Amino acid sequence: MSYVAKTDWKHDDPVTEVDINRWEQGIADAHAELAVLKADVSNLKVRVNTIESTLPDGFVHNNFSDDLSTVNSIRVIRGYYNETQSRLEV
Repeated sequence: MSYVAKTDWKHDDPVTEVDINRWEQGIADAHAELAVLKADVSNLKVRVNTIESTLPDGFVHNNFSDDLSTVNSIRVIRGYYNETQSRLEV
């Protein structure tokens, strides 16, 4: 159940058990939602870091490879031969 705020308080309004229980449930619900959001943000941070590590600045961590066995022709416009690892990096 979503939190329903009481926004029409008057100076002499009594505070009842129902009001306090509603507040406490609202606080508990907010903390539960915050925990879910915290986990989601953490997961997204890992995913973004993984993606960033495959970009050209982190090229040595590139997770994509192909042996080109199904390619009939290819035109390389940029790259170099990595002698240390005996491979063409494009």
